[in-house]
Amino acid sequence: MTRKICVSIFLLLIFHYICGLREWKVIYYSEEKSWREAQSSCREKHLDLVTIRNEEQHNLALYNGWIGLYQDKDGSPWRWSFGDEMPTFSKWWSPEHNVNQTCGYMKSSTKKWEDDFCWFKRYYICYEEKLVLVKENKTWDEALEHCRSLSRALSYNLATLITTDDHDFAREKAQSADTEEVWTGLRYLGDEWFWVGGEPVQYQKIPSCPGERCGVLEKNSNSSFSIRDCNERRNFFCYTKKP
Repeated sequence: MTRKICVSIFLLLIFHYICGLREWKVIYYSEEKSWREAQSSCREKHLDLVTIRNEEQHNLALYNGWIGLYQDKDGSPWRWSFGDEMPTFSKWWSPEHNVNQTCGYMKSSTKKWEDDFCWFKRYYICYEEKLVLVKENKTWDEALEHCRSLSRALSYNLATLITTDDHDFAREKAQSADTEEVWTGLRYLGDEWFWVGGEPVQYQKIPSCPGERCGVLEKNSNSSFSIRDCNERRNFFCYTKKP
């Protein structure tokens, strides 16, 4: 499948993103902050300091500045700021890291990650993504509340999946989920099915009077949807409609 790459430039901000539900965008700030200050700024205006999961995302984030990697203390595992996600992709300059330097930054001249004192002032790189997999086990209602608390600026909700590509991409992301099924924003209430994001439900053969009333995507099935008891606990998808 061909992916369209879009680029926009605004004063202190530079955006790169893949369009559609696959959208993944970096925002570069050329103002100096400590890692914690940068994290707070990104969470207020976007999603978080950038999380990089593959080579394509790495190449779109090649600026000098803080990224989302941090350690709680020396010797502890490195994690990404968003969701305390463990890295599955690496671009460290060296496998050895300096004592007491527990935050990561991108160095554009080497195209590698390095570590530094978290209090040091640097430029920083935020990010946004349209579809977010949250690897926490929650009921459907708890998942909805969590999504809506993610970012005031982006107004996340439990995810709506409409197109074939939406379902394909969501299933790709679901492969890293900790549960076999992932909550979506599909819900039955008041004698009708609806997406919590407000979009019309287009599924065929959906039960008209179901015993189980919340939608999931199965990561190892080709089915567009399944329905489950809303009180079960599993990982979930959040998404934003904001461009």
